[in-house]
Amino acid sequence: MRFSHPTGPPGPAGATVRRALAPLVATAVLLTGALTGCASPPSFGRDRDTLVVGAEGEIPVLDPQRLSGTVGLRVVDALFDPLIREDLATRTDRAPALRPALATSWKVSPDALTYTLALRENVAFTDGTPFDAASVKLNFDRISVKESPVYDATAAGNMKFLTRWIDRVEVRGPHTVALRLTKPYTGLPRVLTDRRMSLISPAVLRAHAPDDVGLHPVGTGPFRQHRADHGKRVELKRNTAYWGGVPKTPSIIVESVSDPTTLAIAAQTGEVDAILSAGAQQVRQLAGQDTMTVQYPEPANQYFLRLNTRTAPTDNALFRRALNHAVDREAIATLTADQVVPSHGPLPLGNEAYRQAPAETTEPAETTKPTDTTGTGGTGGTGGYAHDPALAKRLIAESGVRTPVTLRLLAPDSGPGFSQATEIMSLIQQDLKKVGVRLDVQYMEFASLVAEEGGGYKNGVHGSFNGWTTGADSGDFLERMFSGELHPPNGVNRGWYRNPAVDTLLDRARAEPGEETRMELYRRAADTIAGDAPWVFLYQDRLPRLLSLKVEGVTAAPSVYIDYTTIRRG
Repeated sequence: MRFSHPTGPPGPAGATVRRALAPLVATAVLLTGALTGCASPPSFGRDRDTLVVGAEGEIPVLDPQRLSGTVGLRVVDALFDPLIREDLATRTDRAPALRPALATSWKVSPDALTYTLALRENVAFTDGTPFDAASVKLNFDRISVKESPVYDATAAGNMKFLTRWIDRVEVRGPHTVALRLTKPYTGLPRVLTDRRMSLISPAVLRAHAPDDVGLHPVGTGPFRQHRADHGKRVELKRNTAYWGGVPKTPSIIVESVSDPTTLAIAAQTGEVDAILSAGAQQVRQLAGQDTMTVQYPEPANQYFLRLNTRTAPTDNALFRRALNHAVDREAIATLTADQVVPSHGPLPLGNEAYRQAPAETTEPAETTKPTDTTGTGGTGGTGGYAHDPALAKRLIAESGVRTPVTLRLLAPDSGPGFSQATEIMSLIQQDLKKVGVRLDVQYMEFASLVAEEGGGYKNGVHGSFNGWTTGADSGDFLERMFSGELHPPNGVNRGWYRNPAVDTLLDRARAEPGEETRMELYRRAADTIAGDAPWVFLYQDRLPRLLSLKVEGVTAAPSVYIDYTTIRRG
């Protein structure tokens, strides 16, 4: 008994399908038989203790060091461990505190060039391979040492945001490693929580070709993969030998249900126990009923139109600023029933460097000036880009770009945080049309979008609608997104943005031992980035979860991840 998996974009009818959610869910019981071929809600062959999670897109191949995207990284988080984790048992209004994972402790040298990590003992990967310092080194060799027999160029490119600072990894004992850096990096411990730096069994790395490692996902995590229908469904069984304690849930099924209406019906009828990135329509329909409750973790994140700064006319900074003034972010918030918060710059709420501007700048004479790059502002790019179509038109005229002009953009038709993507893009299309800019939007499934843009935008593609949560609570989020050294294949700066002044500020921040000075440097970099407008800054999603009333053990910590050791279906 399985969900159907529609393929291809919804086209113009996508918004209509989503507006039909309310009557469809109201008749969910009647429709369940039509959707599944069963007279009563199917159980996926599960027993009463099996938890079913609805994934909002295709489940990619589960190679953590090659991944980008929340759907896959959430599954990875159940199978693998990084060296350091965040505290997901405590709700805070800022980045979660760090806690030991495979590393029980870490210390940094006075010059911030060497991190020494003590590793957890008596831990094994779920295939029985011992976890030790040699396994850590082999994982780093895979992504940084070209001479290594397990080296993977694709994984290396994806992990460049981390490995570019690591000169070498030294084994200093069976359970001690040292990371020797090329430059001081005071924020490294939080970067090591990134689920892409999860550790893979050495036996898998040695036995399989790079493209096949993800088909055999073996980590030290609280669960192991039992069965997989790649792209559609993964069945997990708990790791009873898990170092963090036996997980409360015996088994988990992660089922890809790309259509938000179908997913809502599945939650209403009890086929799905959890939607970890629920859309606004799903929340409106299901929260407060007798089956589901809503939880707002509100992690740091950004949703945006990333622009191609190499191709005309989006290579023109004045034109990009104009696009930012043309978009009505408050209308997007209204569309989503205030599930999102308008964003006016690159630093999201919850980022350690975020500081609210005293008041939003609205005077055209101020907003047309180049952003201050001397650091006298220091608000992190949070105060500009009010909705002002008249100013947008004027900036376009000053830019020299002749209108009408057409931009070709890529966009997801669904996916985590994108249940209303087609409707949001329709609003943006309307706003830009008013200033002489037409959007030609190509919709695709979220995993396909990530793959399409992964190598950077090609000439003729002006950008894409996307979002980012991983690492968004850290000040060096700016480096991952905007460093001129992290263009594909060496990073995810897929719009090819580069500003030497920004790179200099990021270099200084990375090495700065004083926390407040470091945060001020990040804010100055954010101010410069905001002025260059390599993105159309859109909004921050509250990223609500819908959980069955039977689900227990999930704290609303500010993260897209959950604690797989405590979640259970009661």
